[in-house]
This record gives sequence, structure tokens and C-alpha cells, in this order.
Amino acid sequence: MNSTLKDQLIAMVEKSIRSINAARIHFQRGDYDFALSRAYYAVFYLIEAVLLTSNLVFSSHGNVIGTFNKNYVKTGIFPKEFSKVIATLFRKRQIADYEFNIKIDKNETEENLNQAEKLMQALIEHLVKGNFIDSVDFKNKI
Repeated sequence: MNSTLKDQLIAMVEKSIRSINAARIHFQRGDYDFALSRAYYAVFYLIEAVLLTSNLVFSSHGNVIGTFNKNYVKTGIFPKEFSKVIATLFRKRQIADYEFNIKIDKNETEENLNQAEKLMQALIEHLVKGNFIDSVDFKNKI
């Protein structure tokens, strides 16, 4: 693997971790809509990183998620429930970013953040096991 790809993947992982950290800060402040949006992006950046390892790059969220589901979930590399969690995070991000009069639930937001972190851990482990990046002490960076 060339160092340019590795550097790009590391940057994507770091941005993902910064995003989930921002989500937790927003959550603590009671800004649940912003927390949901950042949690979604934390996962999205890692999905993009996984796809990049196969030279797959897309400009739309739908193509990124659809290709990930087709190439990594339906093939059994990641569990089927990942698809459901990603879809939920995407839907919640849409509401959080574009709706103005919807009340976002604290407990539901916290559950979504926890699910996002579980997906992040699995996606990072996939990148490490594939020797695309070195081990990341994920939990100590959050």
C-alpha cells in the first residue's frame, strides 16, 4: 500500500474521531440535533475510508451507503444490523440538519451516539486488520 493512501485513511479516521467527540460535546450541551449530525458524519467518514481501500469514491451519500451495503454488508464482512443503524443515523441526520420544529429526544440521541461508536470501532478494526492503518486507540481518543 502506498503512503498516500495510508495518509488519507489516517486523516479520515482522525476526522471521524473529531466528529464523534464534537457529537459528545453537543450532546452534553443539550444540542441533540447537532450531536446526531456529527455522529452520522463520524460513521460516514469511516465508511468512505473503507470504500477508498477498494478505490471506490462517490460524491453522494446515497451512493456511498448503497455501495458499502452491497460490498461489505450483503457479503457478510459486516453484520446486517450495520445497514439498519447506518440508515437510522442517515435519517436522523436529515431531520437534525433540515427540520426546525422537531423535538429531538435525549435518550434516543444517546443511543444513536452509542451505536455510532460501535460502528466506528468495527470500521476502524477493519482498516487495521487489512493493514491499511496502524492500530488506533479509539476509546482513548473519545
